[in-house]
Amino acid sequence: MEVASFLSDKASTISVVEKEAVPFQEALGPQVGGVAMKMLQGRGVKFYMKSQVSELRGEDGKVAEAILDSGKKLPADVVVVGIGVSPASEFLKGSPFALDSRGAVLVDLLMKTNVSRVFAAGDVAAFPVTLLGGERIGIYHWQVAQAHGHVAALSMLKKQSPLHTVPFFWTVLLGSSIRYAGCGKGFTETVVKGSLEEQKFVIFYIKDGYVTAVASLKCDPMVVMVAEALYAGKVISKEEAEGSWTAWLEMSQTESK
Repeated sequence: MEVASFLSDKASTISVVEKEAVPFQEALGPQVGGVAMKMLQGRGVKFYMKSQVSELRGEDGKVAEAILDSGKKLPADVVVVGIGVSPASEFLKGSPFALDSRGAVLVDLLMKTNVSRVFAAGDVAAFPVTLLGGERIGIYHWQVAQAHGHVAALSMLKKQSPLHTVPFFWTVLLGSSIRYAGCGKGFTETVVKGSLEEQKFVIFYIKDGYVTAVASLKCDPMVVMVAEALYAGKVISKEEAEGSWTAWLEMSQTESK
């Protein structure tokens, strides 16, 4: 998506092929993903959703076209491939190390594995996420990996400092930044303030009646303020997101750039 955004005023045609219904669906959900899609469609970017590239064709070392699994042919001079993330832990299968179903190494909040004096950190690690009630998952972003490394190093030095961080993510599309903090995995509903249609909003991700993540577009510094509250241990209810946080939204809109 970032590549498509950058090239939107440079390339004659741009096509995005995505296996999900909307971009960023797994990370940001269908509402924010839909907004991002409309932003680029407004610049002429074409989307082929719920599709995959089955073959690339060309000659003399140059690509000429991409063939989708539907059989559709897309002329192409350049192809940028996002291959996703998968733990490089094949060598650990059959070993004493505890792994999850994806192959991530299970750790505690000190980055300790189930094997004495062995630690794991970064994208290969599935760790307890406080916002999800301690469920262990992997979050693939440099900010989380950096926090992991800090905690693991202290643990190795016997200066135990349990992981305490609020994951955050951002992307810039057409000069506007979509910002996200928390962990919305498994959210069951959302609370939207502002307007998705007007591409100026704050969206709260709700699970079991409480906010586990927040995203925004053109409503800074809302996400930072929510992240700080979550970091401080505040539990934000769905009712608070719907009601008393209106003042935060109004302030963020006033300060938005």
